[in-house]
Amino acid sequence: MIDAVVVGAGPAGGMAARQLAAAGYETVILEKRKVVGEPVQCAEGVSEFGLLSNGLSPDQEWIAQRVAGAKCVAPNGKWFYITRLPGYAIDRAVFDRWMVDGAVDDGAELRTATRVTRLAAHDGGWRIEANGETIDSRVVIGADGPASLVARDAGLVRNLEKILAYEYRFQNEDVAARDPEYFLLFLGEQYKGGYAWIFPNERRTQTIAGTIPYRYDLTSLAAPGLAVVGDAAGITNPMNGAGIHPGIFSGRLAGEFAVASLEKKDPAAMLEYDRVVRSSPFLDPVLWWMIDRARRWTDRLMNTVVEELEGIDWRALTWKRMLGTGVRKPSLVLHAREFYRMIRTLELCDRYGW
Repeated sequence: MIDAVVVGAGPAGGMAARQLAAAGYETVILEKRKVVGEPVQCAEGVSEFGLLSNGLSPDQEWIAQRVAGAKCVAPNGKWFYITRLPGYAIDRAVFDRWMVDGAVDDGAELRTATRVTRLAAHDGGWRIEANGETIDSRVVIGADGPASLVARDAGLVRNLEKILAYEYRFQNEDVAARDPEYFLLFLGEQYKGGYAWIFPNERRTQTIAGTIPYRYDLTSLAAPGLAVVGDAAGITNPMNGAGIHPGIFSGRLAGEFAVASLEKKDPAAMLEYDRVVRSSPFLDPVLWWMIDRARRWTDRLMNTVVEELEGIDWRALTWKRMLGTGVRKPSLVLHAREFYRMIRTLELCDRYGW
């Protein structure tokens, strides 16, 4: 029986494996793809805070461009600042490999083209079947994406609600520059309850389709000797689809709790991971409450709201300004509760959501 198996070599899995390998535990990373990080199914944006707060320093190896923040654009073209905290457009494939290489450098073993087909509790740990081989491990970290086999076979899944995402990549010279220093979030009825991002990042021309966790109902994010992280646990921001920061955050915590569990020889120590992650901003219920309502907004309402914020940071809103808006546009008073929660949501997203 080995110490730990991490299923999935994305940012969440790579981060978890780094914690385990750095602590000196025998760690095996199982990745179904032949090449870590490819194909890319991500818009590849992450905040500087998201990296630094998880102990990662930006590296020119995978940074495509530094950005000054993000803007929200209404159907009529008016916009406001979502965040003015800096971040990066990254090369996600290179980033994923860099993350996993860090674990390998500390002693982890990476096995690519290895598909896990079954997981079951066994002899105080877990038995994994992959490529016809059986692996017994004291700890398992499920970082195997939105359709997580680890979460299902561990009996943690009640319901998984996902959304479909399409990504279109263009050469920079083929697209007029809208605002090359910012990520742009476009809202409108034409997106049928969704939204569109424009990220400044030169890449080859291609179209990519994938799924993003939206509302996952799991009995727990952990079991004795086991935790699910990132997309596998539904830990993404439903307001904007952000997943890299939540992935490395949850991967880091799962790795830390796994190390503690192995040190104490107490598989139940992993259960604390569930409580900590559920109490984090990434799973605050206000995010789902707000996106459910924003998806019903008409273009007219979106335009009216953004016109009041045109060209400014939403943090510049004051009670005096909001009261004045209510007097001039009384129809907006009917949405006062939504606007109040929208501000709270923006506060969460500003710091934690991308």
